[in-house]
Amino acid sequence: MNKKLKLISTAFTALLFITACGSASSDAKKVEVKQPEKTVEKAEEIKVAEAKAPEEVAKKAPPAPTPKSEFVEGVHYFNIFPEMQTNATAGKVEVIELMWLGCPHCYTLEPTMLKYKKDHPAYVEFQQVPAMLNPSWAKDADTYYLAEVLDPKGEKDLITKIFQAIHEQKRRLRNPSAVNRFFVQLGYSEDEIAKAKESMLFRIKIKRAQEISASSQAQSVPTIIINGKYRTSPYTAGGEEKLMKIIDMLTRKEKK
Repeated sequence: MNKKLKLISTAFTALLFITACGSASSDAKKVEVKQPEKTVEKAEEIKVAEAKAPEEVAKKAPPAPTPKSEFVEGVHYFNIFPEMQTNATAGKVEVIELMWLGCPHCYTLEPTMLKYKKDHPAYVEFQQVPAMLNPSWAKDADTYYLAEVLDPKGEKDLITKIFQAIHEQKRRLRNPSAVNRFFVQLGYSEDEIAKAKESMLFRIKIKRAQEISASSQAQSVPTIIINGKYRTSPYTAGGEEKLMKIIDMLTRKEKK
């Protein structure tokens, strides 16, 4: 009897031991199955986060700084306010050299302006305008436009010859008789000169020069006016080379 009880007790104990290991083994299997799944999910989350990071950085990145120009408004060139009325063809940028035939600086600048007149971009319309800032300069404006009416295509280079007569030959072309003699010497008749002075074209040019001189706010020459909005000069630009750079910069800006 005691042997039977011992056998039953031993068998019951063994059964309990097997059941406990089974539960532990089952739980271990569950852990082993679930653990890789969680690890994969976390890895995927990290990868997604890493993929979004560059986009978020790109959105938050500040814009690239605009390169600074070597030319400063108010120092090298100036705004004209109110803006001047321009006579340029639609789609063109008007560039005016306000000058005076008796000005030595204008005479020095003349070769540069003649080159620009020949080589300027197709979107630019360039013209010289004699300044009429005082009565004395107004007389030279008459001489300038008389030459333009007599030689509308510039084939005889009358403006250049007037410059040379004043600055190299030291001729004084102020009174009408001296001006008439000058043009007669160049092959024009007294009648041609008189008709040019009385022409509507001559009057229109004089009136336009008066308007530009007044509205440009210029106080000296040579002064360059870009599209009725900006004013500069060799002096404010810092020399002829920088002047041409400013003209190019502002005409490009007005073209847009």
